[in-house]
Amino acid sequence: MSRQATLNSPAFSAGKIGLALLVLLLFAAPIVRAQDAVRPSLAGEEASEARRQTIDKIPYNLELGPMKLRFSATIGVEYNDNINLAEDATALLPSPTGPVLVTTQRQSDFIIRPQVNVNALWPITQLNTLKLDVGIGYAFYMDHSSYNTNGVLINPGSQIAFDIFVGDFRINLHDRFSLEQDPVAEATLSNVADYGRFQNTAGLSVLWDLNAAVATIGYDHYNFISTTSDFDYLNRNAEMVNGSIAFTPTSTISVGPEAAFVDTYYDQNILNDSKTYSAGAFLEMQITTNLKLRVAGGYQKIDFDNTGLVDDPHDLNDYYANALLSHRVNSVLTQSISAGHETQLGINSNYIKLNYVRHTANWNILYHTLLSTELFYEDADDSGGSGPLFVPVPGALLFNPFVAEHVHRYGGALSLGYQLTQHVTLGLRYQYTQKDSDQLLRDYSQNRVSFDGTYSF
Repeated sequence: MSRQATLNSPAFSAGKIGLALLVLLLFAAPIVRAQDAVRPSLAGEEASEARRQTIDKIPYNLELGPMKLRFSATIGVEYNDNINLAEDATALLPSPTGPVLVTTQRQSDFIIRPQVNVNALWPITQLNTLKLDVGIGYAFYMDHSSYNTNGVLINPGSQIAFDIFVGDFRINLHDRFSLEQDPVAEATLSNVADYGRFQNTAGLSVLWDLNAAVATIGYDHYNFISTTSDFDYLNRNAEMVNGSIAFTPTSTISVGPEAAFVDTYYDQNILNDSKTYSAGAFLEMQITTNLKLRVAGGYQKIDFDNTGLVDDPHDLNDYYANALLSHRVNSVLTQSISAGHETQLGINSNYIKLNYVRHTANWNILYHTLLSTELFYEDADDSGGSGPLFVPVPGALLFNPFVAEHVHRYGGALSLGYQLTQHVTLGLRYQYTQKDSDQLLRDYSQNRVSFDGTYSF
């Protein structure tokens, strides 16, 4: 049975965003082509040659015909004083049969982490290049072997990418994938040691260089597959479309509109399917030779179908904003600070509103030594709800996680890298994370110390 889009329907809203992008592209083309060139093209032979010269400087250590490869192997050991993100506490929590006494207890362990990294580059033609970056590892828990990696771990950033340069166009085909289990990346998770998930994003983006403006449009298909049965209800797919136009009124400024649409649908009827729309603008400015600023902001709307078993009726009408300031202070210190307000799909609810501030710095103080520091602060609000899903607390009874939660998280890390020889690099890292929640038994603190050695063949 067919149906026609109405003025308030998600399909019509998506069409408006797509039409706006198309109109911007059509009107931008004749305007910017009438102007003189203000910078080298980001597409075509010149850009391809510049990229090839950059690639030639990368220290690949093996050549198979035209293919360049780089192999490295890492072995690391980590001590984590709270692998399950728990606190030592007891409280009365609701259950289907009434309040029950629940006790949570933090677990510590030593973890051995072997890993192999492969980087491959194949310039198929003068203009077209195939790239592969993969990091594959494993985690052995000395005291809690049940948390050992189920299969392998695949580093975030692993990808297969193919760049094609055709005239004024640069086409990128890509498949980006990761397989992780560390739960600390999710602000609202607590009492969880294994948040195993495979994520895959495959699609293409097209860059059209119009001299005084650059138009970009992309499409991706996203998959989330849980590797643990506790989180099977999160398995989902998403169709993502995004576009932007960057005008360059001067050689140091880029400014323009941006928009995106995401259609998310779950395998199970627990969480609600959704459609996300966003539209706004961005500005990039090279303030000085060593100081660069990027800011963006706009409107974001998420419509949920409210057919899932989780009773969370909240749709979203909100803004998004982010800023990134990068600064090369001198030959010793480079730093960046970012801040923003964004909305993510929830783990136990429709969505999470997140405000964040992050700072990173790299210090080249000693010869062959790199010191890095990281600081962060997060303020998150979970939209909450209620439903039939009950997640186990290790060693305790069951409780319902579908409840609105307000979270503060903060922490930082200190990393030290030392180039021991041409092929051997040593690393030492300390990381601290603190979560404060307004819900019972969901606070935690975590200390992690790790040491690793990497051999580049």
